[in-house]
Amino acid sequence: MNELALAVRGAGAAQAGSPPLTLRQRLRKQTAAAHERIERVPLLAALASGSIDQQRYTQYLRRMQIFHQAMDDALRRQLPPGYPHAGLNQRAALDRDLAALNAPPGHLPAALARAARALVGSHAAAWGVLYVLEGARLGSQVLLKRNANNSTVRQADTYVRGETGATGRSWLAFCAALESGVAPADVGTALAAAEHTFELLGHWLDAPHD
Repeated sequence: MNELALAVRGAGAAQAGSPPLTLRQRLRKQTAAAHERIERVPLLAALASGSIDQQRYTQYLRRMQIFHQAMDDALRRQLPPGYPHAGLNQRAALDRDLAALNAPPGHLPAALARAARALVGSHAAAWGVLYVLEGARLGSQVLLKRNANNSTVRQADTYVRGETGATGRSWLAFCAALESGVAPADVGTALAAAEHTFELLGHWLDAPHD
């Protein structure tokens, strides 16, 4: 057997001996492209730059408040029993931030509410949606650091601040519940729901409104 054949055989054996991906790893892989696309949405790119102005930041907060209103309402119908958080409080944090900027809350369009309900059609789908929302809580810690010197963001940072030091622990608790909460037969549903959640959020943040 030549060297190339031996190398191919060895690579295959190594791959065969690799442990299977966890659901968290599969979700990350499945949503990687959608995650990259949403990071290029102008509102998120401006926030990630650390130099977002008050008008754009208010627009970002209002759009997130409306999105969470739609998702929270839909999730309450299908909230998995193993979900480690007693309630969904993202919208409340966003309401406080908008009030701090003297900005009124937004109005939830019927189309977005319908899309959210269609997305959260089962406990398995809810886990996929929650993966995106809980991951955003973790990612907000990076945004908080990047805007440490942005007075507008620090004036209204309840949402991006989250649980600060406890956010990482909450994420690990969520991931543990996720792994045990989704049956093997439902993994495909969770994966698809997570990907569609990224897509829905990206379209909503980038839509020509406000």
